[in-house]
This record gives sequence, C-alpha cells and structure tokens, in this order.
Amino acid sequence: MNASSNGSANRIPNLNQELAHFTGSESYYRHMVSRLYYTEGVQYMAQTYSCYWLVDKILIEAALNKNLLKEDFQVWKLIWLREDIFELHCSDGNDRELFKEIIPYSDFGADHLTLWLSDRVLLLPTEY
Repeated sequence: MNASSNGSANRIPNLNQELAHFTGSESYYRHMVSRLYYTEGVQYMAQTYSCYWLVDKILIEAALNKNLLKEDFQVWKLIWLREDIFELHCSDGNDRELFKEIIPYSDFGADHLTLWLSDRVLLLPTEY
C-alpha cells in the first residue's frame, strides 16, 4: 500500500495499528529546532510515511505554545476529515483541549494517528 496516497479506498484506518510493533525505544532523536526529542518509532513513522512535517509541527508547537509548555503529558491526534484535509488536536490526556488546528492540505496516508508527548519526548503510545 502506498503510504502517501490520499484516496479514501487506499487509506490506512489507524496508523498506530501499523506501528504497534514499536515498544520502548533504545535511542532518541533530538529535534534541532525545538530541542525536544522523539523515539525510534516516531523516526520510522516520519521516514516511512513521509511525515516529518507532522513531527516538526508537534514539537515546535510544544516548545513555543504557552498553553502547551506547562503540560508534561500531551496526547496529539491527527484525524482525516475529508479529501486532503486533517485536524491536528492536542489534549492533556483527560480530554481537556490544549490546541487544535485544521491542516488544509496533506497527502498523509492514514485516517488517524495518535502520538504522545511525555517529559519532552514524542513517542508512539506503544512505546510508553
């Protein structure tokens, strides 16, 4: 399956299921702009599914947005709305919304993705 196709018939319903084999991480990657970190699973996801833009967006927002700076744990969700339009949403893990933005265009190949930011590290939920 082409990871960057945008037709609904070719979309991956939940990318987290495709990445569930990542459990824990032995090494971390440092994001050069935000000075935050991300795991091997996030690195694999960004490279395989051509979504470094998403890692950049999340980590830069987390480093600069005053609403996010005080939260040690964040749940980030990218949700396909229609065609090439997505919503990026961040909560505190207890459904309290911290950030929301419409992404007007992306060729991201999945309907849904959840990432966690915990103690300055962006990770897949299965890596926690």
